[in-house]
Order: sequence, then C-alpha cells, then structure tokens
Amino acid sequence: MEVEELTPPRELANAEVKALKQAVKQNAKLAKEQLFKDQMKVYGYFNKHGGKLIEIWPSFQKAGLNADGDPRLAICRADAKECFCQKHEDGSAIFTVDRTINYWDQPRKTLADVAFPPGIFQWQKKDQTQPLNRWNIKNEKIKTLVPIIPARLLPIIRHRLSKYHILWEVEKWEPSPPKDPILLKLLTPNVAAVLSTWELTPLERAIIRGRIQ
Repeated sequence: MEVEELTPPRELANAEVKALKQAVKQNAKLAKEQLFKDQMKVYGYFNKHGGKLIEIWPSFQKAGLNADGDPRLAICRADAKECFCQKHEDGSAIFTVDRTINYWDQPRKTLADVAFPPGIFQWQKKDQTQPLNRWNIKNEKIKTLVPIIPARLLPIIRHRLSKYHILWEVEKWEPSPPKDPILLKLLTPNVAAVLSTWELTPLERAIIRGRIQ
C-alpha cells in the first residue's frame, strides 16, 4: 500500500515548535487559533516521538477507486468491528463506525470519524444517463471489516483503542478481513502519525471474521 509521506527533518520540527511557542508568548490569542493547534499537534508529536507522518486525503486520492467504484483504502477507529463509508455527491465521504449515518450528516469535527472534503473522490453513477446526485451514487453506503491489532503490538497502545485509527487496503467492500493494516494516531483531520504496520496472519483474519455476529 502506497501512502503520502510527510516526514520532515527532525531539526525543522524542533525549530517550528520553538517558533510556535515564541509566537504565543508575544500573542497569547494565537493559542486559540485552530491553525496553531494543528501545527503544535503535528510538530510537537513528531519532535517528541519521531517516526513517519502521512497525509490522509492525498493517499486516498492516489489509491483511487476499484472496479465497483468504491475506495481502495479504508480508515476507521481501532476499536470498531465494522467500517462504514457514506458517499456524497460532491465527492466527499465519511468513514465511520456508525451504521445509522445518513446523507444529511455533515462532516464531523471530531477525529473519531474521518471526514473527507468535496472533490476527493469521483463517485460512479448507478445510471450513466442521469446526473450524479444522492440517489444516483453507485453503492452509496458500503461497509467492510476492521482489522484487529495483534497482541504483539498492544504494548505500544497508551490510551483507549478508540483514540487510534487503522488504515488498510480493501480488496472488496464485504465481510472479508484485510491483510496489510497501518496503525495511526490522527493529529489533524488530514495528518497522522504511523505507529506500526503489519501483516495479519490467517488466525488473526479468522478472529476478525468471528467478530461479526
């Protein structure tokens, strides 16, 4: 699976953190700005932990859609059993643990569900002779199974599983376990830190299948 890496030099991250802190000393109101918060999360995390950073939205654009018109990648909270993708006619989408989500739901402001802005996806039509709208999106709402985190990787989890996300390649949007997940810590809606990658064993894939009753 190819993703868009954004890993900066460690020296740059350190310099940016110092500059951000200095800016707040001169103007305390900056600390309330979302841009400041996002930069502190990203540079602060990388400065402390290092590792890889990836950009979520371009990664999904680069992966594109499969023959069924569905995303080749999925992202969901690490504690979820199923991942639902709700497609919107403007090329946006929401990846969520909530099976009740509908078209009228607005993109979430929380990192629990991952919202993609308009224009990221080029959804296919059910009827090619009609314009694309909410009633003419092929496979408007789809779902697949979420990978489990192997026991050998659990020691790196410092908080509840719901605080982490998993990114993986979807072979087909159906009850079929994935093979190559990436464990992420979302820092902003579009930037995430890579904590680990792994290949699921046949036994772990069997466990995933058994989670769906």
